[in-house]
Amino acid sequence: MKMQEQISAGQLSVVFFIFLTGSAIINIPQPLIVFARNGSWISLLISCSISLLCLSCILYMHNKFPNLTFIEYSQETVGKWMTYLLAIPFISFQFHMTSGIVLDIGIFMTTTMMRETPIYVFNTLIFLLIYATVRMGIEVIARMFVFLTAMVMVYVFIILILASINYDLSHLVPVMPYGIKPVLLGSYFSFGFPYVEIFLFSMLLPFVSNKQNKRLMRGLFIALVMNGLCLVTVTLCTLMTYGPIAADRRFSMFQLARTIELYDIIQRIESLIGISLIVASYMKATIVLFVLNLTFTHLLKLQDDRLLILPLCAICCFLTFNIYARGEAYWAKIISFIHPLWGTFGYFLPVLLVMIVYLVKSKWKNASTASR
Repeated sequence: MKMQEQISAGQLSVVFFIFLTGSAIINIPQPLIVFARNGSWISLLISCSISLLCLSCILYMHNKFPNLTFIEYSQETVGKWMTYLLAIPFISFQFHMTSGIVLDIGIFMTTTMMRETPIYVFNTLIFLLIYATVRMGIEVIARMFVFLTAMVMVYVFIILILASINYDLSHLVPVMPYGIKPVLLGSYFSFGFPYVEIFLFSMLLPFVSNKQNKRLMRGLFIALVMNGLCLVTVTLCTLMTYGPIAADRRFSMFQLARTIELYDIIQRIESLIGISLIVASYMKATIVLFVLNLTFTHLLKLQDDRLLILPLCAICCFLTFNIYARGEAYWAKIISFIHPLWGTFGYFLPVLLVMIVYLVKSKWKNASTASR
């Protein structure tokens, strides 16, 4: 199926970068430091390296089926009913991601900036904005997100530069005070968030013209490497600022921004990070909901690709209320331990299985052709 809407390779690369970086750059340092301590940056390097192989798998299948999404080439490769089975974990993780991203916005707002406002106010408003954005289509999303990504990253780097007066290199040693096991556990966590989520882009690659495939491959790999560098930089800055208590600083970038006070002129600059978190999380949730709608559209072969946006958005919104009702400790447990495993079964294994079946079928086909 040829996509009616088209975006450039550069636009998709920017969307890919902000998808991996946006909310992770603010959310990931603290829980990662809890797992790996001073070796958390090594955990990121390991998980980012593995993600390069994952991206190669996605691009390999895209080259074989350049005009098809994962759902479409899965139906051609493993059949209709097997695709339905693979779609169950694939879809469930998308529901989890969409609701979880917006829930993080609400938790951030109610614990740091607007403590007296009920969380459902933030969640509902964000989902209304996401609904309106997804309805506009991928072309509008891509163009708008290029500007918003630049804004978010400028804010982040302003904070990192201004906070440099508080950095202490001695906090980075010892690198692995408890051995290699915490570092590997940190790699497991950081692969689950955000790197296993790159398999979601197996649904978006066909929106780029086939003529731009080489630029697309180069752009996605550059975006992934830049993402790794950004996450490592923010994690190192958090460690250098807070040292032994870095693991206790939730929303590390926000806490980092609160340390900035220059000559009684530059103060309360953490509002920039608050804006960045909301905007970046909104962009990521929009992308996931767009793919969720696209997945159902292709599975059910719907003619109207906007028919399910509102009900899907409503379901995700109600999920945020249900999860929050169980408490923040419950949500933290899901993110730290269940999310990486869920992502592996929801994204990694379905795409890997389809690729393996395709390779086996191609080998048999070539062997039978050679024997004739």
